[in-house]
Amino acid sequence: MQKLIVSATVAALAATSIAPAFASTFTAGRVVNVASYDRLNIRKWPASESRVIDAYRRGEMISLTGRCKNIVTNVSFRIDAGGSSGWRFSKMEAPNVWCQVMTDDAELGWARGRYIWPQ
Repeated sequence: MQKLIVSATVAALAATSIAPAFASTFTAGRVVNVASYDRLNIRKWPASESRVIDAYRRGEMISLTGRCKNIVTNVSFRIDAGGSSGWRFSKMEAPNVWCQVMTDDAELGWARGRYIWPQ
């Protein structure tokens, strides 16, 4: 009986300590720097030639996965590890940086970082 209790306790501790490592976090963002008559295109891949899967107007909220990528240097970086909104935006607005987002329909896509202000 004691082995059963110890085994159950070890299994429960293992499940609770491993589960948060796989949790996904999203950072809120707001669409900025887009003309009132225009929309920010969300593309399937981080490229201006990629298929548009959604579009957002200036001021609309959008979910950032925290992953951004400079498509010229092919360097990926995270913007959800801390720092102020201004510091994160300074990284996102750099030339050739695209950030991964999740649309309202739960589809992953990419948008130019300079058009999203991280909250």
